[in-house]
Amino acid sequence: MEPSRNFTESVSRAFSILSVLSEDPSPLSLTELAHKLHLSKSTIQRLTYTLQHLGYLDREDATKKYHLGPKVFSLGLFVMKNLDLRKLAFPYMEELSNNIGEIVNLSILNGTEIVYLARTETQHILNINLHVGSRRPAYCTSMGKLLLAFLPEGQLEDYLTKVELNPLTPHTITSREILREELKKIKVQGFAIANEESSIGLRSVAAPLKNFTGETVAAINIGVPSVRISLKKLRTVLVKQVIETADRISVVLGYR
Repeated sequence: MEPSRNFTESVSRAFSILSVLSEDPSPLSLTELAHKLHLSKSTIQRLTYTLQHLGYLDREDATKKYHLGPKVFSLGLFVMKNLDLRKLAFPYMEELSNNIGEIVNLSILNGTEIVYLARTETQHILNINLHVGSRRPAYCTSMGKLLLAFLPEGQLEDYLTKVELNPLTPHTITSREILREELKKIKVQGFAIANEESSIGLRSVAAPLKNFTGETVAAINIGVPSVRISLKKLRTVLVKQVIETADRISVVLGYR
């Protein structure tokens, strides 16, 4: 779209500086910003001075280089607080569900349980009655284990101390030490699998949704009947697809 007469070039350039600094892992000097944005150094100097004065940029005294200021992060937090996670994630979940013909779920951690925020529909019927608002124990579900794995250490230890690891199936992990090791593995590999741990006949693989601070705020999974989808296919095919979709949603949430 061509800018109209209401388009303000200086505002556009200021936001370009913020955009460049948000994408670069290290602070940038006036010269580097001018080079990246194809603008004169004097123009960049005026813009950075204004942005710094308003709190959107900080300048390092030693290097004279700029990075994003606290005002940007406070704006980001405000936006994240008011985002509708389900509304943002569901189109990507639906696309994945249509591509693979399987159910895709979205959940968050609430206390010792996960709460289902969204769930796609397919022609396949699973042997467990789940719907938006359903709750399941975190320790025996793929989304729950993944969300536990990315908890701060103190919160995780508090959870492991207090939770009752009741066996819902013969495959449920009921040892705190085994669960702790499983969560360490999940955190390293970036996905979680549950193989009939919460319900016989149900397998699933989950991946994390991260926000702009890198915090894991939710999880999505693919749930499949074990009689139709092998554990091997879950590990070699579906895991890649759920991670790719989770990464796309995370980008929308501001994660880089």
